Amino acid sequence: MNLEQYISTVYHNDVLWFTKEVKKPNNTNRIAKCYEMKNYLHGTHNVLNRQDVTYKEQEFKVKKLILQNAKTILNFHSTYLLGKNISLTGTENLVSDIQSVYNYGNYNSIDWELLDKLCKYGDSFEYIYRDGERITSKVIDSNVSYPVYSDSGEYVAFIEYWTNLEHISYYNVYYNDRVDEWSNEGGDLHLVQSYTNESGLPIHYFQASDWDYREGEGLLENIIPILDEIEDLLSKLGDSIYTLSLNPLLLTTGQAIEGSVSNDAVGYNVALEVGSDMKYVHSEMDYNSIKYYLDTLQNQLNFCSYIPSILGGSGNIANVSEVSLKMLYNLADVYAMLSERVMRNGFNERFNIIRKLIGNENKDEYVNVTFNYSRPQNMSELLDNIKKQFDMNAISLQTIIEKSPLTEDKTMELNRLKESDVNKNDSEDTDHENVVSE
Repeated sequence: MNLEQYISTVYHNDVLWFTKEVKKPNNTNRIAKCYEMKNYLHGTHNVLNRQDVTYKEQEFKVKKLILQNAKTILNFHSTYLLGKNISLTGTENLVSDIQSVYNYGNYNSIDWELLDKLCKYGDSFEYIYRDGERITSKVIDSNVSYPVYSDSGEYVAFIEYWTNLEHISYYNVYYNDRVDEWSNEGGDLHLVQSYTNESGLPIHYFQASDWDYREGEGLLENIIPILDEIEDLLSKLGDSIYTLSLNPLLLTTGQAIEGSVSNDAVGYNVALEVGSDMKYVHSEMDYNSIKYYLDTLQNQLNFCSYIPSILGGSGNIANVSEVSLKMLYNLADVYAMLSERVMRNGFNERFNIIRKLIGNENKDEYVNVTFNYSRPQNMSELLDNIKKQFDMNAISLQTIIEKSPLTEDKTMELNRLKESDVNKNDSEDTDHENVVSE
């Protein structure tokens, strides 16, 4: 089912069909969830709902501890996969053209932003366009994005919709061949402008969801329940320590003590009658049970967030071998591979669009990407292994440059090597001519 059939069947050819599309339950639920994630990252956590206590007409403000661990976890995964720039591989001429577009279009920053939103909200959207003489991309915010899917599951259109503080609504409706801009500024909804769309619909990056094939599921959504429990427990534990352990109550039994003691005096002796007692009363907490519960929550958080436990201070990594280090980062590698699959699918669509824009659609040429994980590694050991393989004539110089973690721009490095070879040959020819003339 194409877009025309979808509009005809669902909206009876209504010109303003997109105003109804954004109000569909699946769209409103997704946007509401997106705002919930944004508010959480901004500091609106469930622990803030703890009720303060009134005792003897005095208000006791309970502790409401907010932990921003989620930001650290999300930044770790974004940096782990794309902290180092990706390397382009493939046919030399096409790679050179794509690398030029990447450099001038600031695509390394765009890639990181796409992955960051993917981890937070489960979806990210990229629209490729010409900006003068360069090609670049716009990352569309998830909370204003409405991909349109037909009943048969085809991606047929895209709507970018938001309302500003003055309650003016804006709609950017993306079709395969054009983009229409609508606004109700001035009162009535009207078409502001329409322009040709060279790159098609925005690219939809999303982690597959078991609930709905049209939207993704972010990492943040999965770790919030555990973080809420940790915050609640630590807040209650803090109240217990401050009120019951650090502020003990003086308890006396027997005849009441008359008079008072000066705050400035030291060394007073209190005489009690026979059978009387005076002592400080405080709460005794079950340390082992509390520690076990907190440790269990932390382990579950590490597992659900794909974070190496060593990063939370849960071990010692002194003298760890390269193999052991890879095992420690195994969970992080798993999530990086899942994210890499999503990003690679989107990059393939991006490359096809860029090839169309630059006029290079030769099917004999290809381009691919290599992700450089930010995992700690023994650099000298890796380079030694590459050198041994090269000495065995089992690997080419171009592959070494592509695989080396020290090379970011493969095309530029190959060009420099070619220039170096040319200069070397010219120098040898000059020396040979000098010898002959002598």
